[in-house]
Amino acid sequence: MNLNYRNALLKQPMSIVVTTTLTIAMAVLCMLGLGLAAVKLTGAEPVPNSAQIESLGVLALNTQTPTAIASLTKWAQQDQPVAQRELGLVLASAGADFSQAVIWLNKAALAGDEEAQFVLAEAHYKAKMGLPQNYAFAWKYYVSAAQRGNTKASFMLARMAKYGEGVPLDLALSVHYLQQASSGGNAQAMFLLSNAYALGEGVTKNAALAQSWLEKSAEAEYPVAIHELALHLSGGPDHEGTRSLEARHLIKEANDERTLRWNRYQ
Repeated sequence: MNLNYRNALLKQPMSIVVTTTLTIAMAVLCMLGLGLAAVKLTGAEPVPNSAQIESLGVLALNTQTPTAIASLTKWAQQDQPVAQRELGLVLASAGADFSQAVIWLNKAALAGDEEAQFVLAEAHYKAKMGLPQNYAFAWKYYVSAAQRGNTKASFMLARMAKYGEGVPLDLALSVHYLQQASSGGNAQAMFLLSNAYALGEGVTKNAALAQSWLEKSAEAEYPVAIHELALHLSGGPDHEGTRSLEARHLIKEANDERTLRWNRYQ
């Protein structure tokens, strides 16, 4: 299961999440049942793929189904990083034993699972899962996740470098990570990179690149960028422009995006 799909699914109403995950997980459980039959015939146990493990993980996360949790535990004990991550997320959501959740997430992170690395970075940054706030550990895990293409991690590194959180304040380093996140499709990073080029913060001032990244952010449906682009076109505060009709459409689109997609930008 694609992680973006997985995370998007978890933001849906519970009824949709449960219905969707039940459908997927039932298929996984059926596969496991067939696998058990195969074990009896061949002596070889089936190895689930990442999508199957994540599907069962979403089910366990939302329903705490004992069978699903038992399967995740079994696979985690077999040193499967995706299962270790999913089990850690389930235990963390239950809130009963954060220490075990952190242990499993650490195992997955050490094995190179970028989502586990990001979750641990967030836990250290925001003092979650029973962990004290520790910017040094947060930076370490964000770096690991960013190196594996996690744009959310790159964005957080840009923030930490900009405000000197756990590392010396470094605007050039902040821009480096904004560029990394933007190249990976992070719309909010694109908007902040546009601002950096417009103001010359951490990078040589460049109006053309500022405009280009602003347009890319707006195209990626980041509401603030849509609104800012509208101001450019309408000649709003501090801007010159004549395309007022297009600007009004963009402002309406920005407002619609804030209403329909507000939870994407927290």
